[in-house]
Amino acid sequence: MKKYIAMFFAAAAFCFTSCDNETEPGGTSVEKMAGEWVVSWETQNAAGEWEDALGAKTVVSTYNTASNVATEMWFADNATGQANILMSPVKVQVDYAARTFETSGEVTLEGTGFMDGPATLSITEGKVLENAATTPRGMKADSIVCFINVQGDTTYKVAGFRRTGFTEDEP
Repeated sequence: MKKYIAMFFAAAAFCFTSCDNETEPGGTSVEKMAGEWVVSWETQNAAGEWEDALGAKTVVSTYNTASNVATEMWFADNATGQANILMSPVKVQVDYAARTFETSGEVTLEGTGFMDGPATLSITEGKVLENAATTPRGMKADSIVCFINVQGDTTYKVAGFRRTGFTEDEP
């Protein structure tokens, strides 16, 4: 019987010490700019109008770097095959207070996406705007927009909304 009482008190002590409801998990340094985004990729036609370049919406991600500072984050294209423009994540410089981002000049990426060899690109005029988009189901969501120039030749306007998880809003 003493053995069971001792085991009961040991288990109770473990339960009471392992439950810490006071700890706040916190966030990352770029948490209001981080997330998954449902976006369209557009290029300009001869008349200067923006047209859909891929025929479908894709998902891009923005997330903090390992150093977890408010001055940089990763911008990644989650598409596959021909729709994967970026080929690998790109580190961008961030002005967190203004919610803007861009690459510091041109970045060279290895050819793992739709291009066969290395490619240079730059991301400019990136912005995250709070509640500035309307999702397909009619709800407000954060908006993202940026311009990606590939090889100094093709410029894509990437724009969309923060992924909601609702089926109606999926690409």
